[in-house]
Amino acid sequence: DMMPKMALSRGFHFHVVLLVAALVNSHFRTEVNAVNCTAVCDDCLAEIVSCYSRNLESVPTGIGAQAKQLYLDQNQLSALPTGIFHHMTNLQTLYLNENQLSALPTGIFDHLTNLQGLYLYQNQ
Repeated sequence: DMMPKMALSRGFHFHVVLLVAALVNSHFRTEVNAVNCTAVCDDCLAEIVSCYSRNLESVPTGIGAQAKQLYLDQNQLSALPTGIFHHMTNLQTLYLNENQLSALPTGIFDHLTNLQGLYLYQNQ
């Protein structure tokens, strides 16, 4: 009677360990693939940040909160993570046109209280 419970317990723990390992691996792979702004964009800590036409597949990390204009147009962005722009509360103009975006997360622009211009044309 004790043997089946023990086998189930070992199997369960094995699957939990595999799941945790997969999640950790996924997290680190995402972090490694994240591109830092200073490596691909111009003036990452200025009021005008240009990441225009850099063949980017994701929004770079390290864009300063003081940015008022952000050029991410003419890239290969296909998805935007929820919260990616939340720290950019000074942003007034955001260029996301000419990418591969087909959907946007709910509330993605909620923290952009100063946003006056949003360009999304020529996406999916």
